[in-house]
Amino acid sequence: MHSQKIQNRQPKGLQGVGLVVLIALAAIAGSAFFTRLQPRLGATASLLFILYGCAIAWFLLNWYAMSFIYTSTDDVLRVCRSYGKRERFMVDVWLNQVISYGTLEEVKQRCPDAGVAQATRAQCELEPLALAYRQEGKTRILVIQPDEDMRKHLIGAIKGNMK
Repeated sequence: MHSQKIQNRQPKGLQGVGLVVLIALAAIAGSAFFTRLQPRLGATASLLFILYGCAIAWFLLNWYAMSFIYTSTDDVLRVCRSYGKRERFMVDVWLNQVISYGTLEEVKQRCPDAGVAQATRAQCELEPLALAYRQEGKTRILVIQPDEDMRKHLIGAIKGNMK
């Protein structure tokens, strides 16, 4: 079994302190802004402030907290989203159902109607690998960023199943 965790770089030391200060300043500025809008917009200003807070939370979650965990055997690749220590199942790709692999552009040319799911991190320097596979009668594409060992394992297992 092969396993790999992929995540963005985490802030260290003063970067983390600076990030907390920026979040606090953004919340205070948002509160002041939407408080000034309240006489004109009424309850809508409160709703907009909540949406503003949700946007900040989504950014922080997506950029700093979320990672992906790839686990593979000779038969299946399992991808889970991870928020801290909590793992949430994303997809199982049965390697005998993989019909194509390569860069996203190459795979998209071979399967133009397939939906694409990304399990990648922007700040990770590993080369992405796109897998086109069949699931429930549809063709789908999953983009991952495996390290060298995981890439060799997956391609070897896929080639073994394509014979």
